[in-house]
Amino acid sequence: MQFVPIRVISVFFAIAAWVVGCGFSILAADEEPRVSENLSQASPSATVQAEEKTEAQTSPKGTFKIESETKSPPPGIEGTDVADFVVSTTNPKVREPLDDHPDTTAVSYIISPDEKWIYEEKTYGHLMTGGELYERGEGLKFQEANKSQSFAEMVWRFFAKEERIEPDDVPSPSGGRDCCEGGLIDFAGWSSDSGRLLVGLRGGDFDGQRSRGVYRWFVYFNTENRNFELTKYLRRLNKGAWDRYANFSEDNPDVGLVQEVIAEPLSELPPEAESKKRYEKADRHVNELYQKVGNHGSQEAQANWSRIRKQWIRNREAGAKFYALSGPKRTAGSRYWLLMADSTEAHASVIENALKKESSNE
Repeated sequence: MQFVPIRVISVFFAIAAWVVGCGFSILAADEEPRVSENLSQASPSATVQAEEKTEAQTSPKGTFKIESETKSPPPGIEGTDVADFVVSTTNPKVREPLDDHPDTTAVSYIISPDEKWIYEEKTYGHLMTGGELYERGEGLKFQEANKSQSFAEMVWRFFAKEERIEPDDVPSPSGGRDCCEGGLIDFAGWSSDSGRLLVGLRGGDFDGQRSRGVYRWFVYFNTENRNFELTKYLRRLNKGAWDRYANFSEDNPDVGLVQEVIAEPLSELPPEAESKKRYEKADRHVNELYQKVGNHGSQEAQANWSRIRKQWIRNREAGAKFYALSGPKRTAGSRYWLLMADSTEAHASVIENALKKESSNE
């Protein structure tokens, strides 16, 4: 089974890590749902010198990587432009353009397990986070899945229809094709079969009311029929989206939020025994990694890891039980152990990446 990188925001302390997961993400328990707070993100290429390449991201199967180059702007123009390319790992001369953007725009790419799709997350600045979906064509050529309308605009229009909100009252493009002011789109995962892309929406001030908004409203994009869709599982998750936004407080940060979610595959669920075996193997690995963590860093860092471990175990169990109850009883066990396995494998990758980063800094 192939795994794809997923960005994780730690509630306990600032760890920048790429999660290798199969369609799930860890959501911060006390992230502020007000879209007006702490949404700006520095561009990863903002400090890169002109013409310098940034660190490449390799696809799940290792057949290509995404490289970025910065270029000096024309005379008299401030700022720096960034060009992103899809590059063959076996023949660097095979190099196809993917996207261009200012270096003030923070960009992340998340590649599907089958390498046929690339989701692009863009943070433009305060109150502006968008997304775009690219589909693979001939060779390593990727193009927008929908050339006439951005992914960001389509997903907010779907949300408006489902929640019976006037289309003009939801975030809409204002600064570019995939920029929707006033709303945020969070990547949540690719399903293991690449059949579904899961994203979460955050936004407020609907109908002109500041208190009216949603926090972590989940939706799938089905890559087979090219439509947005909700399942029983997502509808259960979304029941609390309005309350999470309206009732957020420091004393009650999660408001019923399920911390760990999974992108349901279109294909048949793997057998319960298979997923349980994966979980047991991954769990042993996680325990070994935590023993290594105990031998690294300061006492404060070790205490932080201990808190993360305890919180993650609680969140994983709660997420698995929620997913198990979101479908037919006959497949409850399969769903439970699938999320347990995926969550544990992804958490192991978080620890591995943190240890590698610490080792490289020594």
